[in-house]
Amino acid sequence: MMLTNDLRAELLGNRGLVSRARKEFIPTGEQLANQAWEQVFRDTNLTVDDVTLNFNDYLCKLVDTEYQLYLEYEEQCMTQGVSKLVLDPEVGVDFPNVRNLVEDVLHILGNTTLNDSDKLAAVWAKMRPLIQRVEQSFAQGRMSRAGGSPQYHLRRLMENADYADEFETQQILNGTVDFLFPSRQAWERDWRRCVIVSIKRSLRERYKQVFEELSIAQGTVYLFVTETYEEAESDITGPKVERLNEQNVYLVVRDEIKNMRFSEDVNVIGFSAFISQELPNHRARWANLLTT
Repeated sequence: MMLTNDLRAELLGNRGLVSRARKEFIPTGEQLANQAWEQVFRDTNLTVDDVTLNFNDYLCKLVDTEYQLYLEYEEQCMTQGVSKLVLDPEVGVDFPNVRNLVEDVLHILGNTTLNDSDKLAAVWAKMRPLIQRVEQSFAQGRMSRAGGSPQYHLRRLMENADYADEFETQQILNGTVDFLFPSRQAWERDWRRCVIVSIKRSLRERYKQVFEELSIAQGTVYLFVTETYEEAESDITGPKVERLNEQNVYLVVRDEIKNMRFSEDVNVIGFSAFISQELPNHRARWANLLTT
């Protein structure tokens, strides 16, 4: 059985049922990120030394905790949120075909002439296409949502590492960059001593067009990728690392990935080395750009 065009139209798109359920039952990226911080640092008073010494562990734990929180909210949204919206009289009117399908299922369940096996078979036949499409839609949204908050975590860690006044976010240098160290004013004075940081959940095809994506052909660029070791095994490959090297881009990854797979590649840097070595070295070079 295939979904009808009417059902598909009600499920998908910006005004579809899945989108509405996601907006109503899943917190925003910033809200999830805040929840992750509260969970990871509930009883911790962060100091500059703490962040510097544990930067890799903190960033990994924050990203991973937020992702797990998202999956929990997503599960609740799929199993409870969608049905709540459909059965809400004020909301269900916007999704009549989905509502009719659900009412047919409820009718089957209440049919006293059918045994349990027949009920289950009939319900499964009616709901399976809808359930599959809802799950696919959530999975597709998960890909983009999973990378939504690394910038937030990196920003707060940088602030706690005593760099609060030495970077600006979302600066437009032809293209938009996530972080510019130490400032836009410093960049305009001498871009050669400044640092650009872009942060993503995964590398995927971005290695081909880092400079094209940022529309920048100058400056020192660090591309942060927060994916796990298991994800990186198939995503971060030798040819991609070499391509980034040709573009003069440093790839910044979890320490485990650096140590286990790219220990000899100078343009691959672990999270710990970035905060303890790379950034302090650049800081010494940009320091007098901040003086008046």
